[in-house]
Parts: sequence; structure tokens; C-alpha cells
Amino acid sequence: MFTRYIVTILPSGRTLPHPVAGHSSRTDRYELPGYAVIIETPDDPTGSYLAIERPAEGRLTITEGHPIRTGAPGLPWSGIYNQMIIDAAAGELRLHNDTFGLLACYFAQSDGALRISNSLRLLRRGGSLGVDELGVAETFMFGGWTPSERIIVRDAQRMASGTEYRFRLGDDRPPDATRLTHTWTDVIDGSVDAIVNRICDLWNAALETHFDPIDTPIGLMLSGGLDSRMVAGAAAARGKKLVGLTFGDLRSDEVKIAGLVAETTGAKWIPSGMDADFAFERLAFDRVNHNIETMYNLMWDANVPLLVAEGATHFSTGATFETIFGGQKDADKRRRLFKNIRQSLFGPWHVGPATAGERAEVAEAIKGIARKRAKHYATLLAAPWRDVVTGNLPAAEREVDERVALIADAGPITPAQIRERFDSEHYQTHYSRYQERQLFTYGTVVLPTVDRDLANYLTNLPAGMKYDHALYYRVINRLYPKLAAIPVPNLGTGVNKSQLQIELNRVWQIQRKQRLTTWVNFSDWMGLGDNMAKYERLFLDQPHFFDADAIRTFFADVRAGRRSIYDGGETTGFLNLACLLDEARLTL
Repeated sequence: MFTRYIVTILPSGRTLPHPVAGHSSRTDRYELPGYAVIIETPDDPTGSYLAIERPAEGRLTITEGHPIRTGAPGLPWSGIYNQMIIDAAAGELRLHNDTFGLLACYFAQSDGALRISNSLRLLRRGGSLGVDELGVAETFMFGGWTPSERIIVRDAQRMASGTEYRFRLGDDRPPDATRLTHTWTDVIDGSVDAIVNRICDLWNAALETHFDPIDTPIGLMLSGGLDSRMVAGAAAARGKKLVGLTFGDLRSDEVKIAGLVAETTGAKWIPSGMDADFAFERLAFDRVNHNIETMYNLMWDANVPLLVAEGATHFSTGATFETIFGGQKDADKRRRLFKNIRQSLFGPWHVGPATAGERAEVAEAIKGIARKRAKHYATLLAAPWRDVVTGNLPAAEREVDERVALIADAGPITPAQIRERFDSEHYQTHYSRYQERQLFTYGTVVLPTVDRDLANYLTNLPAGMKYDHALYYRVINRLYPKLAAIPVPNLGTGVNKSQLQIELNRVWQIQRKQRLTTWVNFSDWMGLGDNMAKYERLFLDQPHFFDADAIRTFFADVRAGRRSIYDGGETTGFLNLACLLDEARLTL
């Protein structure tokens, strides 16, 4: 079961300066030669979540999550985990995580003490640390994430994904960091057929590793899209009992499509309506923000108990596949259509390593996200924070430039790979992957889509071959042809046809305004009953961060139809940040 923790390593003889756990059952102390290791879990007993081993005198291993030690040798392992190894004789702590850093982990050093935590609040309390204003500004402007390892806590940072850190115990110098993963470092050469064969082999190997050991029902967060569809097909192919959960507007095309996916795979399907009968309170803003420190995606926490009631102890999603496998596509509609026609008629094209100009284009597109949000939403903030956000825009843009350069210098990679890695390691690692943290509250999370060996291959494939899901469509057709034939919501057709047919159908539907209806329309649901008033009240209850008059104006515009809160979690991201900065919530 997921729980918050903070691990503090001190020189022997020193007491914990700022304890965060109020009961002895929530604190464990391990004495090593020269050092003390204190583990605090204020919400649950210490042994309920972390695996703690003492393999030898003077060594302590602490593991969060579920590493899978199979496949090719070397770190990182597959699975979802963070692991720290304290070696008193060597005077060091080694900390590393999985390929995508799926479980948030933060660290801070001061006065000879090292603190490692999965909670921003506990890290602040345990280290008596302040707020990093640039981290706050970036988190607001980028909608819940930052373009580096910077966080909202001063003198602290987030672990980079697929990385090992070596700390010198009792020493405040920054750790040595080594990137372990081989994602986004090269471009693999090969024919389309050979690459499709290799992907299928790696996918099946991942299923053998992740799914085959499970002998209980697998609960799947099932949408009508390709990512969870791949996982549903995988579970069925491996003979697993599958329970699919789909929440949203039960009248929508996308929910109906999810039902077709469940029927085709033989899964038990649980549709959960987000309608007038779905109580606002089920979203549990306070609990999810307290436990997981996110409000994305609130509907998961409200619905996962339905899977538990069906006996599911393992849970899965299509996590990250869209980013690492879907390929980049042009925002310009004509250019996108032209490239898909070219792909369909002539096959993939060669794309060389990013030039200086192409790097700059990638950086500008990312910086545009911050500029747009600062322009349209900074007015919602109370004056001090509004000034912090707008005043830090130039610094945030510099950090984008630095991160794009760092990624580009990792290997001879294409502009598409630069953007893929950026999106994966920042937008997804900070933000959307927090969804999966909610599932840890209810059991074990297994994600074949983040398998290490598969990820190393997919992220290094040619950009021209992956463009706009072209390779993805070939693979799902090879593996699960019946699922490929079911319409995909944003395409309006199945992907069991040529890229040209798929793209022409998509464009036709857009022109005719006949696109399939989406599964959740947050704005529509908020308009039911007094949901909107309750949601507005949550913002008004954070006067330290939001300007009350601006909030009232914003919600008046939403009610009048001039603005929308169907924003992919944007407004909940603002609210989540406000709650994280709320001093009254810091000691809860």
C-alpha cells in the first residue's frame, strides 16, 4: 500500500532535528557504523510499504515499489521502483530508480544530513526547508511540472529518471549522478518489417516478465484508445482474468468503444458513469492531494475501489506508450496530411540529428506553453504569487534552453526524439504518471508498457518511421488485429488500414464536424447540480494563492460559456499547487 516516507541519514550520535512522525510505530532507527538511518512514515507503520533489508553489517537497502530483476544485466531493472543502498564502510549512499522514474523521489542535503522522500511536504518539514519561487512559477506555468529537476522546495530536487546518484555520507557536496538508461541516445537502423518483428518480440518478452507471474485478476484502467487497448489485448493473450474499468459519460462514443474492447478481449467490463449520480465528494480532493500530492486524475481514486471489489490485486494502464511509441506529428494540419500521404505512398523517410535551428524550434515550442499559461491564467493569482510567476518567465525559458541542450547532447538524436524525451521526463514524470501512484494505494502496479528493454528500443527508433503512430498501427495490427479493427476515438476509424486511409478519414470527420464524442467532459459534469459552486469554493478557500475576485470572474465566465474547465487537469493542477503551498496543510 502506498504511503509517504522520509529517510534521514545522520552521523552517529545526532538526534533527528525535525521529526515528522508523531508515533513510535511510524519511526524506525537503524544504527550503522558511524551513521544512523531514520525512516519515518507518518501515515502508516514503517514496514507496510518499504522493503527494508540488512544484507551485511554496515549495509542497509531500502526499496520502494516493485523492481523486476530479469532480462539483460545491468541497471536500471525493469519494473517501477526507487532503491537506496547505504554502505557505511564506503561512506556512501547509492540511490537509483527505474527507466522512467515512475515513483516520485526527492532529496535534500544540509548540515551533514541527507534526506530522501517521496513527499514534498515531508521533505519540507523534515529539513525545515523553504519554498523555491522559480519552482513554483514553473510548476504553475507548465501546468504541474518543471523543465528540470527543480521542485517547489528550496535546496532540494527531484530524482531524474533512469539515474543513479552517489552521495557522500556526512558531506553536503552534490552527489555524482550517472544516467543509467539508454533511452533516447541513438537511432536504430533497419527495415520496417524487421523493426516490427523486434518490437513484437520485446513486447511478448515484457508480458512474460510482467504479466505471467500474476494469478489473480488484473484491473485495467480502460479507455477506448490504443494504449490501454494494447494492455487489454496482452492480458487476454496471456490467458489472464481481466477486469476493465471505464469512467465517464456512458452515452459517449469513447465509452462505448471501451466496451467493445472489453468484449473483444473477454474482459469483465465496469462502466462507471460520471453523471448526476456521481457525487462531487467522491473526487476526494483533500485525500488525494494529501496522500499522492496530485489531483490528476481524480476520477481514478474515485473508481479504483470498483476493481478491488472484483478481486483485483494487480493494476495496469497504458502508461507512457503514447509518448514513447506514438511518434511526433505536426501541429500544422496540411503538413501533417502531406507527411501521412508521403508515409503511406513511399514509406518512412530519413531524419538526421537535430541541427542548432531544430533544437531552438523544439525549445521555442516548449517555452510557448509557459508563455500562454502565464498570459491567460496568472491573473487568477494573488498579487505576490502573480508577480512571482510573471517575473520568473525569463528564468524558466532559460531552463528550457538548458534542458533541451542537455538532451540533444546525449547522442545523435532527432528533433522528435528530443521532444519525446523532454515530454517523458518532465510533463509525464512530474505530472501524468502520478496517476499510477494512486493505484499503489490498492495493490501492485504492473506496466508492461514501461519495460526497460522495450523502452530502450522504442525510444531509439527512426522518427520518420514512427511519425503520427504509423509504426504503432503496424504493431497492433500484427499482435491484435481484432482490436486494431475497432474504431479509435480521435480517428473515427480502426487502424487496420493504410496510413493514408486513416488520415483522410480523420480529416473528413473534422471537416464535417462528425468526430466521436469523448469519454469525459469535465465542464459539462461540473455544470450539473451545485458541482460548480463546490469546485469554485475549493479555490476561494486558498486565499494565500488565488485572488478571490479573479476566481469569481473566471467561474462566472465558465458558467456563461465564455471559458472552459475541460482542460486536461489544468485548473486542478493550479489547485493542487495551491494546496501544496498551504502552510496549514504542511503538518497534516
